[in-house]
Amino acid sequence: MKPIIGITMTTSDGKYCINSPYVKSVLDAGGIPFCIPFGVEKDVRQVIDSIDGLLLTGGVDIHPHYFQEEPHPKLGEVMLERDKVEIALAHAALNHKLPVFAICRGIQLLNVALGGTLYQDINAQYEAEPLLHKQNALRHELAHFIEITEGTKLHNILGKNRIAVNSLHHQAVKDVPALFQISASASDGIIEAMELNDYPFCLAVQWHPEEMAVKGEEHSSKLFKAFIEACLEQGVT
Repeated sequence: MKPIIGITMTTSDGKYCINSPYVKSVLDAGGIPFCIPFGVEKDVRQVIDSIDGLLLTGGVDIHPHYFQEEPHPKLGEVMLERDKVEIALAHAALNHKLPVFAICRGIQLLNVALGGTLYQDINAQYEAEPLLHKQNALRHELAHFIEITEGTKLHNILGKNRIAVNSLHHQAVKDVPALFQISASASDGIIEAMELNDYPFCLAVQWHPEEMAVKGEEHSSKLFKAFIEACLEQGVT
């Protein structure tokens, strides 16, 4: 049996929506996508019991009240309904030791859910001169390099110390709880990947591997395959 992968969604003009590369990347890696709507906060345990892995997707900014800050003038669109359900899902999944793969907004959400903070806008708040983290290129095209820490799960999956990634964000992880290990950074110091210590599979990346995986990019496909394999090892429902 194939593992069922819960995927978070967003809304636009009153409709639920999700970028198709998330769904296709899960399908291509051998999973069955199961999209999770807003409003299931009180039932997250039942939702988590029904899936084999959780994919936290990209999207709008996270409300800074979740990390005890006032909104910065450069803060983008926020969606409290989405923040609420995804934080609840993250906690429930981690309590259940469910495999978690977090992408872009997902790495930020996971960091905030466990007590971390964010740069609400890199260009306005980051102390060093940042790279261009919101690329002027097609979503699947490569933007900048990241350096990967040896001995991490990310390094074990990719077998590389340095790869190029795409980049489509203006927020970034700032203060990281001790529960996490930083597994990759950009040359300007912005955190590009982290993983939970002493946990079967919880990998969070700042770039968008789903956009590259559907184009056949090797490293991105490896990440989704590793996630699906971890879900299979966890036990198919």
